[in-house]
Amino acid sequence: MNRLALIVAIDALAGCWGGGKPPDALSNANHTPAARRTFEMRLDGVGPLGWKSEATEAALRIALPELTIKTNDLGAESGIVFDVFDGTEKLMYVVPDEQERDETGTHHYDKTIFSIFATSPRISVSGHSWRVGYPLENANDLMGCECWGEGEVTACTIRAHLAVIFEENCEVARDAGPQAMVGHKIGRIMWKRVADD
Repeated sequence: MNRLALIVAIDALAGCWGGGKPPDALSNANHTPAARRTFEMRLDGVGPLGWKSEATEAALRIALPELTIKTNDLGAESGIVFDVFDGTEKLMYVVPDEQERDETGTHHYDKTIFSIFATSPRISVSGHSWRVGYPLENANDLMGCECWGEGEVTACTIRAHLAVIFEENCEVARDAGPQAMVGHKIGRIMWKRVADD
């Protein structure tokens, strides 16, 4: 199992959406206007983060000064990700590129971003109506779906850099195609820095 699939599966099992519970309604009560920033996911990145951005806690704090960055260790198999919060709302998490592990299994990381996962409806996708927590309206641009983890989640891809992820079993979409996911709630949306071959 590759690192990306394991990170997605662990995040799903950790209950980042409370086992399928819809996200809480957004409120301006505890946010200043500056903190209510929204971001756009494009083929070249998410908001100010892109191909040349560094995946370190310090660099992310500089790139996203109004937000809170927290290093999250997902354990020996998956390593670290950087969670990005606005107050208590998790907007996204950044996965750094991993180097080869040493003989002890210790993780070592490059400073480059491997992927970014949107976890909030405050992140839009350029040219699409996709929002985390909302049903998929159509599957027109999705090319295919695959199982990540041990079939815990469904990932449907568009072009090489974007994937829509559903926190549910993947067999139906893998066999029937992306159209099977229309009407299903989007759990996360992924931008990947380097396209799959």
